[in-house]
Amino acid sequence: MRISTLTVKAEEARLAATSSDSPRPVSRAWPEIRDRLRGAGHGAVLLDFDGTLVNLRRRPSDVRTPARVKRILERLVQHTNVFVAIVSGRRVQTLRRLVEVEGLHYFGLHGGERDDRPTSLSENARVALEDAKHAVHLDFGNIPAIWIEDKELSFSVHHREVDTIASECGKAALLNLLAPWGNALHVLNGSRVWEVLPSEIPGKSSAIEEVLSELPAGATVVYVGDDGTDEMAFAVLPDQITVRVGRDPQTCARYFVRAPADVLRFLERVEKELP
Repeated sequence: MRISTLTVKAEEARLAATSSDSPRPVSRAWPEIRDRLRGAGHGAVLLDFDGTLVNLRRRPSDVRTPARVKRILERLVQHTNVFVAIVSGRRVQTLRRLVEVEGLHYFGLHGGERDDRPTSLSENARVALEDAKHAVHLDFGNIPAIWIEDKELSFSVHHREVDTIASECGKAALLNLLAPWGNALHVLNGSRVWEVLPSEIPGKSSAIEEVLSELPAGATVVYVGDDGTDEMAFAVLPDQITVRVGRDPQTCARYFVRAPADVLRFLERVEKELP
């Protein structure tokens, strides 16, 4: 199974973070965050969705976006010098339906989709993805505690109801099953989910790098996420305001909050300080 260069960089950054400074609680670090925001002429607020803006549910289809989340996002997008986007493993069309905030940008499939821009994969990638999806359905599809979500350009293997030991065994079995497709596919670790993507969609760091290339020099970026799929994004924003949801000492994020409710309180404070 291929490990991308970005994945290696994220792991190196995570190990460095573990061996040096642990993330600090946003509540204690707020004065320095506030000063950074006040000094920004331009910026971006980039947010994961599930487990960050909304609580995780057993099935993604059970999730609804609270009115408070929509109100905060509506206020954020009113800042004309700030690029505001959701960066998620969900499809863009699903995010639009769930959030419905005008002026908000969307990156879906971990950066594989952006707003209304069409996504294309090579023929080799499509064949590998379809063949692997079929193989995983055959091996995992009848396990009661595991279910597979087809996202067309990727697929997810959810294992929320599996205990830790069984989960570790399941991950090893999945990697072994995907081995015949070698460099064509890779796996990202989410919150009780394995995301199987074509290597042509490397992960959320690609979306972050795209946003950075469009921002003026010196812009301030806020990124908030809750799981392993966000670590590559944290890794490419080492000097920015990166926040992990849930206290995990093995993170590249500089700060942390405990739950989505804390994210909303944080964003309300951020919005008041934005240019």
